[in-house]
Amino acid sequence: MKEKMQPTFLKRVFFILLMGSLIQCSPKVASSFSEEEWDSLPADGPNLSTFNGIFCSSNATASELYAATEFQRLFRGFTGKELPIDSTESKIGKTILIGPKAAVKVGFKTTTKKLGEEGFNIDISKDQIAIYGGQARGTLYGVYEFFEKYCGVRFLTHDHTFYPQEGKNGNFRIKGRNYTYVPPFAFRSSHYGETLQNPSFAAKLRTNSVKGEEKFGGITGYIRVSHNVSNLVPPSIYGKEHPEYYALVNGRREVSMHGGGPQLCLTNKDVLDIVTEATLEAIEKDPTRKNFNVAQMDNGSYCTCESCAALDAQEESHAGTMISFVNAVAERVEKTHPEVLIGTYAYEYTRKPPKTIRPRDNVMLMLCSIECCNFHAIDDPTCILNEEFSKDMDDWNKIAKNIFIWNYNVNFRAFLLPFPNLQTIGNNVEYFADNSGRGVFMQAAGNGFSTELSDLRNYVISRCLWKPGRDSWQETIDFCRMHYKEAAQPIIDYLSYYHNLIEKEKRHPGLFSTEAPLCLNAETVDQIDSFFKEALSLAKSEEVRTRVEKASLCVYRAKLSVATMNLTYENGYCKPSLKEGDEALLDTYTDLCAKYNVIMDNEYVKNETYLENMRNIFSGLKAVQLENNYWSLVVIPESNAKVVEMTYKPKDRNVVQPTRSFDRFRFEEWVREGDGPKPDGILGYEIVEQSPTKVIIALTTNDGARIERTISLEGDGIHFETSIKSEVDRSFNFFVHPEYNAGSGSLDPQEVGVYVKANHWLQVNQGWENAKPTERTNSIMKEGLKGGSFAYFNQKSGFGVEQRFKPGTFENLNLFWSPERVQINLEMTPNVKQLKAGQEASYAYAIHYLDKAPINN
Repeated sequence: MKEKMQPTFLKRVFFILLMGSLIQCSPKVASSFSEEEWDSLPADGPNLSTFNGIFCSSNATASELYAATEFQRLFRGFTGKELPIDSTESKIGKTILIGPKAAVKVGFKTTTKKLGEEGFNIDISKDQIAIYGGQARGTLYGVYEFFEKYCGVRFLTHDHTFYPQEGKNGNFRIKGRNYTYVPPFAFRSSHYGETLQNPSFAAKLRTNSVKGEEKFGGITGYIRVSHNVSNLVPPSIYGKEHPEYYALVNGRREVSMHGGGPQLCLTNKDVLDIVTEATLEAIEKDPTRKNFNVAQMDNGSYCTCESCAALDAQEESHAGTMISFVNAVAERVEKTHPEVLIGTYAYEYTRKPPKTIRPRDNVMLMLCSIECCNFHAIDDPTCILNEEFSKDMDDWNKIAKNIFIWNYNVNFRAFLLPFPNLQTIGNNVEYFADNSGRGVFMQAAGNGFSTELSDLRNYVISRCLWKPGRDSWQETIDFCRMHYKEAAQPIIDYLSYYHNLIEKEKRHPGLFSTEAPLCLNAETVDQIDSFFKEALSLAKSEEVRTRVEKASLCVYRAKLSVATMNLTYENGYCKPSLKEGDEALLDTYTDLCAKYNVIMDNEYVKNETYLENMRNIFSGLKAVQLENNYWSLVVIPESNAKVVEMTYKPKDRNVVQPTRSFDRFRFEEWVREGDGPKPDGILGYEIVEQSPTKVIIALTTNDGARIERTISLEGDGIHFETSIKSEVDRSFNFFVHPEYNAGSGSLDPQEVGVYVKANHWLQVNQGWENAKPTERTNSIMKEGLKGGSFAYFNQKSGFGVEQRFKPGTFENLNLFWSPERVQINLEMTPNVKQLKAGQEASYAYAIHYLDKAPINN
């Protein structure tokens, strides 16, 4: 198996260097040597074992004093020799000089003007080594760089520093060259619990966004942009009296919205005044910060009022209103605080740059890659998911001065499932640097711990952020060999196998990937398991065995996912499908999670909640099976009445989506407001009545609302009816969420068609790109409300599903399509929004199997 996959695009040259002098490589980075040049230099400098002390001025900064003690500790770890620290000039001989004041006193000509807060010089002479840098982190970072670059030391985890054995032979000569480095990114964040919970380790990796003690040199003055416009104009204060301050969505001013709160009406002058005042107040409270944010909330419900819509139409992007508004705030702030940047997003609907409006020089833009494929490099021209982002970044680079990047390096659906992006991290970071990125937030499992290969990933990401241009795959191999030692090769083989598998299957996994786009099934997971079993068998010490065991968490989590993809129905219960030998799988995983402090299964679900759900599934979920000559249907009442099987018997085809673990969504119905069944609020229904072809189930919410569902097989159709009676005035906002097996992962509308029926059948998905519904798509779907049918059909596989309903009972149809998951959702929103006390309502629909398309494509 190959250890390194060759990139499919030309490598960029990042460093252009001259030996022994400060050469500017880009407007923001300086370095004396490229990595390749440095490795080729001879070890012709002084012998480290001949040095006898460390000199640091008594009036040095806290960070410089700490740098001296860190040099002492690392020197001891590398050579086995203890160097005393002194602050008096009289004892200076063969000495390590820490900080600019120490270097000056011995005669070095120091200058830190061009080093910024974190750049440093390492000056080598026969009798002294001087390490000094900018305030407040430059000298400390210089010490860590010295041991990495001159000695081969590596900071692998918070409790494992790798020291090459050569340092203890008493004759280790370093390269006799001076070295200067200024990092290109002013903001660097490897968003893992492993650094966030260990500020001293974050300092070693030089991720400068983790708060810690003063001795670590503080943190960068930049903070990442956050969703906050609703906080600046709180609906609790203004919503009732001034609904016009908030976004007009579907003809209504929304003062309440998921994703943290409602968006604002960005062309309202009063809103501009309120946001500006709130921003100026925030600046006065925290004058050391370099940026303050005015950024959209985390939802797509932007304002569609006449003036906002007109500006967005003129700019051919919803960034039109956003950048125009942020510019106005920035212009006002600049009058009293010219040094402050006003931060905002280029995120989802605002990612495309506006046609004519340009961000002001005091605007900070955080460009987000949420839609991108994580397996391929951002600028890989062969990846259809990344092509648009690259274009948008190129366009922003032409008009924006302060670009920061929000990049995603995590599967939000499952923190511990295998995730294949280690070969592209370095390429992506280099691309950001080459395109004028000033800072990078590499979002990962920040609220978790011991997530999938988190020690490895944290190391690789941090190394690449510190020096863009590093090969993340080579860094991965190096980490494995140093950390897993004799057990490294099978883990490297696993990573090679898995990345090659994703490439072979032409997958594009993103940050919400389920098992299908990750190529996780019984066969592949067994193969992955074999690699970790081999690695464990090779471990010669408990130390190495523990490290391998922690790394193996990902395969146990994958095996649990595969076991719960297709539940087996038997005698009124559904249980996981376990292979022989995996009977203790859940217990083993539970023990490992406790041992390695796994606290989160995904972004929102605690690991203990996930394990409790798994325990319930493994003990058996009470299920109902309905069957006639056409259909076999299995429903699990106790879990939101999920439909887990819908097999059309004449074709022996299960049409509901089966390619992901049961702990995620299935075919079900939710309320989106108030108490009731929700995606993140699983409730159980009681069985009221049951026959071989019909079941009536019901639940009562905490506020007394009665929700009753009838599911019945009538000939070749499956009929669903939901009735509601409310005991109090309340909102419901019901949502029908059917998940279907699309039959293939094709994007071709000639292969997989989606249809609605108005006066006649219409195909929805003609002319779309990347399975994303367009305004035209949504417009056509609204026509389907008139005719009462919503369907899909796979021409190649020869099957499809039609949902029929009475016109007037549903107010919206929504298409969700994920080719990677081989999944289509024909989602519907009933008219049941709000009921008064004692009021009743209902809605119904039926499902029919299709063996031919409603119309020819």
